[in-house]
Parts: sequence; structure tokens; C-alpha cells
Amino acid sequence: MRRLAANLVVGLLGLVVAACSESEGDGTGPDTAVGRTGTATASPTATAAPKQLGTATGAPHTQRPPDFEALPGAAADFGVLGGSVYRVEMPEEWNGELVLYAHGVRLEGNELSVGSPNRALRERWISEGYAWAASSYSENGYVPGLGADATNEVLDYVTKKYGEPERTYLYGVSMGGHVTALLLEHFPERYNGGLAVCGALGGQEQIDYLVAWGMAAEYISGVTLPTGQGSAAMAAALMSRLPKALGSLDAPTEKGQQFISVARELSGGERPFFLEGLRLNYQLNFGLLLLDPNRTTLAGSAATNEDTEYDIDDALGISDEQLNAGIRRLPANTEARDGDAHPDAVPTTGRIEDPLITLHNTGDLFVPITNEVSYREKAEAAGAGDLLVQRAIRDAGHCEFSDEEVVTAWDDLVEWVEDGKRPGGDDLTGDLSDIGRAYTNPVRPGDPGTK
Repeated sequence: MRRLAANLVVGLLGLVVAACSESEGDGTGPDTAVGRTGTATASPTATAAPKQLGTATGAPHTQRPPDFEALPGAAADFGVLGGSVYRVEMPEEWNGELVLYAHGVRLEGNELSVGSPNRALRERWISEGYAWAASSYSENGYVPGLGADATNEVLDYVTKKYGEPERTYLYGVSMGGHVTALLLEHFPERYNGGLAVCGALGGQEQIDYLVAWGMAAEYISGVTLPTGQGSAAMAAALMSRLPKALGSLDAPTEKGQQFISVARELSGGERPFFLEGLRLNYQLNFGLLLLDPNRTTLAGSAATNEDTEYDIDDALGISDEQLNAGIRRLPANTEARDGDAHPDAVPTTGRIEDPLITLHNTGDLFVPITNEVSYREKAEAAGAGDLLVQRAIRDAGHCEFSDEEVVTAWDDLVEWVEDGKRPGGDDLTGDLSDIGRAYTNPVRPGDPGTK
């Protein structure tokens, strides 16, 4: 038990950083080779700057050199732009179309870094004449608004230097999915379509989920989680008391079995690779409480579980009514959760005007598939359901997609935007217990649907 307790916190920060940033499964790690044709000169942005969606804290930062090596047949352009570092890969024969890549959350201190997108996508783009561009964000952390602002800024840079793109696409990963949704909802005139993978499409609902996760564990375990008392107090609770009460996933206590049931329902219900995904994210999902126990960040202060409806298997000794009556509710800071002041600290709206394709792993419990369910509901309510295609991929991880799955989705998006041919997708509004057979390629080892 002591080993489990130690593992909960000793590895927690590392797990959070790894899962949220460089291990998105999309090749986001910054390249180390110096670009052969790289430039490092900034260019002024467009005259009519778009409205800002993010709120900077003014935290000091450094910038990791954005150098990278271009693929054959392309030139690397990189440097500093405003408060961010950027990359552009421009094919020798540009077809006039541009893809903007939005990376996931960065939690590794105050060093800003920009990565490159999925290698297979990148090779496809350059071979077909597409340029792509990416930016770090001006600060690290869960800052989708700043991500949207930086993406708009690099679009302005490309337009100023190379000419206005004929079409502009978005490709967002994890928090970059939130960035993609924000840009499509707020700037439909600037973008023609988007591909979001493992995306936090619910917006602030993603952070609400992490709060809801922690408060459920608190109630079921009987261990008070000392919100507002600093990281040391929170770490002590997570390290010693919580694991003892819940046990391990291999040997859960009675309370641990109850928590597993709540986690299943909170993240989307019974579905392929749930238990495997829980194993990967069981510790990780307490990361928000450890990283921001006093709820001082914008995302943390705007988070709430006040409206969360919890469910549990009644056979485990607690009813839904008892659960919902007993769980502590954390209210949002109303100034933080103000859509006019902070468009990125409220739920997304689903009001899109351009095609959006999404991919989501069924067993992803860090950014759960409920983000997709919620976004479908919002898009339908906004009259934009026909512009959203969603695909479930049967895998336990966060952002674990094969090249075939991602490239196929990209090809389908281009055909949809150019020819108006809406591709197929999965219905995520009903029973998910066997979802994802149509678009998972290849079938993963240990798939519960294969015998």
C-alpha cells in the first residue's frame, strides 16, 4: 500500500506533463536539427488584428529555439513572433492552401516551445503542396484562448509573407482541439475546416470533469481533499490517505469499486478499453488538484462540479441520490467563468460554420469521450449538426491514433471542404459499449471485441 501511495504522487507530475504535452502521439516534440533554410526574423501581423480570446498572466518565460529541418521539397521558416516562437514549412510548389497546427497543453515550466505535427500528415501535406504553420503559445498551462490568439497571429504572418491562402485548415490535438473549436466558432471567416483529435471540445467542461473526478473520490473515500490549502497539503492527502481508502486498481477496496463505477459513468459509460484507460489515467486525473490546489489559474478558478450529475451502480451500496447529495460542490469564480471576458473559460457553443471532423479514443479518461457527446449536443442545438463528423477509435490511450486513422480523416476533410461530400462517422449519442469498429485501423491488441 505504501508503494501505491508513493507512486500516486511521485509519478503524478511526470504523468501530467507527459500525457498533456510531448506524448500526444502526434509528433509534437520539438525537432533538434537546425532548419537548412530557416529564418529567424519576425514579421508584423495583419493590420486588422482579430479579437483576443486569451488572457495573459504576464508570467516570465523563455523560448526554446524553434529550429527544425524541412522535409525534402520544402523550406523551413522559423523564429519569434510576438511572444511566441513559430514554425512554417513551405513546399517549393505551394498549392496555396495552409494547415495551422494547434498543440496540446504544455506544463513544463515557463519555457515556450513549438512542435511539428504528425509525421505522416506532414509528409502528406508537403507532397501535395500544402504549407503548414504552428506556434507556441505566449504562455504555458491550460490556455486555449492564448493558443487561439497565437494561431491567428501565425496565420497573419503567413498571409503577410507568402500571400493569402486559398483555404486554411485547422489541426488541433488535445487542448489544441479546444483551440480548434474556439477558432471555428469565433472566426468562421478565417478558416475552411478543422480536424480535432483527442480534443477537449467541451471547452471548460474538460476542467469541470477533472474537478468532478476529484470531488467524487473525496466523497467515496471519506478523505477530505484540502482545496485552497496549497500543494503540500494536497500531496499529503493524495499520497497517504486516498490510496489507502480506495486501494489499487488490481485490488480495489469496496470504496475503490464504487469509485471505479463513478469514473466509468462520469467519463462516458461502458465502452471498449475503459478499464485499460482507467489504469493509464487513474493517477493522472488528480493532477489538476495537485498542480492548482488553490484554484488560482483561470481554468482552475472557472471550474465547477455544481451541475454534475453523478451515477453509480446501485448494487455497490450507494444510490445516485446519495451520491449527488453527498459530494462536495465547488462553485466557479463568476468573474473567471464569464464568456464575454474569458471566451476560453466557458463551455464551447457548437456554433460552427465549417466542416469539423473529430477522432477520439474510447478509453481516453484524461480527455474523455464525453467531450464529443457534449459537442454533438451543442452542434445539433445550434443547427450545425451536419457540419460535425465524429469517429471513435478503440484504444486505451490519450491521443493514440494510427497514421492510417489520422491521414484518412484528413483526406475525408479535404474532400468534404472541396467537393461538399460529407464523410461517414460514428453516432456517439447512444450506447458506446461496442463503438468504434468502423474507423479503428488497425484493431488494437487486446481489443475486447476480438476473441
